[in-house]
Amino acid sequence: MNPRVEAPITTATSEPREKWCPACKAYTAVAFDVHALFPTGLTWLGTFTVCELCDDPSDQEDTRV
Repeated sequence: MNPRVEAPITTATSEPREKWCPACKAYTAVAFDVHALFPTGLTWLGTFTVCELCDDPSDQEDTRV
């Protein structure tokens, strides 16, 4: 069995920015970038978008049967 190697990883997000939500047809979404800083360099993990109306967890229908 190989010894486990622990690498320090730091995550960081960009400033949130306003984004158009095609479902709501309004600027109700927020987008942000997520980056990871490894000892070998910086990696962009992706851009994530959340809509304050479409993705509201308190207003979700239970679609389970």
